[in-house]
Parts: sequence; structure tokens; C-alpha cells
Amino acid sequence: MIFELLRTYKVDVMRYLPKFLAKDKSFNAVQGTLSYEHEQYRLKVIDIAKQFFVETATWGLADWERVYALPSTGTIENRRIALLRKIRARDTVTNNRMQSLIDSVVFTKDATLVENVAPGVFRIDMETMIVLDELRAIVDFYKPAHLTYLIAHAFFTQGQFFYAGAVSEFDILSIEKGTDGDIDTGRAPVAYAGSVSVFDNVFIGGNHESI
Repeated sequence: MIFELLRTYKVDVMRYLPKFLAKDKSFNAVQGTLSYEHEQYRLKVIDIAKQFFVETATWGLADWERVYALPSTGTIENRRIALLRKIRARDTVTNNRMQSLIDSVVFTKDATLVENVAPGVFRIDMETMIVLDELRAIVDFYKPAHLTYLIAHAFFTQGQFFYAGAVSEFDILSIEKGTDGDIDTGRAPVAYAGSVSVFDNVFIGGNHESI
């Protein structure tokens, strides 16, 4: 906010008087004192005006907190945030409003509200999983009572995704030699082996709505 009241520069009453008067040291000293007092009043008026707005209030925050029944604890910035949340809670919570509230908590600005993922359910997709407790607190405070929500860890990319799966299954079979004795092996070792390959193509699907 801009608080430009009457003037934006330091007060100097000599600007409005003939320049030759400044040569008188006594007169110049008196005007310097008057300029200082005028400047203090100018700054006080601006300071008072700032107390009418939560975003710029300092010592006036206590009065705001008294009206909205909030404790006067924490830093000035945190007290302002708490007041703004309480004030805005009276407004209708639209999708844009809820997204704005989410952005006020998730400082990376990479959380996205997705509505109607199921009847009475909305989802918050987060690329960076941070400040979850603070996020849940503000969403629970502002969301309509009949709605529930999910928080999902999402990855955003402009490339392609490939999904694949592999299943391996095998059995070990022992094949004994025949007993008819028609093979004379002598003392040479004999190895019997066999190979059977069986496979099926199985499609592994996914929930396309959540991708």
C-alpha cells in the first residue's frame, strides 16, 4: 500500500519562504525546529493510517486481535497472517480462494488443487512435500464441512512416462535316466537336461484419472 499524504519528502518550511531569510541564523534555526515538528506530525499521520490495514499495522494489531479474539503472540508477520486467515474465513471459499490459501502456506508454490476427484472429495497435488501440518490446518479451517480431501505426492513433467512390469516364475525338475540298461556308460559321467519355456502376456493397468 502507498501512503502518500500531502507530500512524500521531508518537510522543510524554508522552501516556502524567501531564500534571503535563511541567511539569518536565528530565523533559520527557528524554521529548522518547525520543520522537524512538522515532519514528526507527517510521519505520525502515516503511521496511524497504516494501523487501519492488517497488512501494514504494527502497534494497532492488538486492537484487531481483540476484535477477532486472537492472542497477541508471535512475530508481527505471523500475527498478520493469523488475522488475515480469520478475516478471510468469513468469505465464500471458492476453488481460486482455496488455491490462494494453499499458496500462502506452501512457499514453493507447487501445490495444485484438483476438484471433484470423487463425490465430495478434492485433492491437493504437491510436488514438494513440505509444511504438511500447516497445510492440513489451514485446509481444515477453511474447507466446507461436507467436503473431504486427499494430499498426493505428484510429479510434473513435459516428457513421456513409460510403465512396465516383469514377473519371473520357474520350476526345477529332476529327470532320472531310464532303467532298461540299454545304455552302457561305463565310467563316463552322463548329464540329463531338459528345458521348458512357458509365458503369458499380462497387461498391468493403472488409474489414468490420477496421472
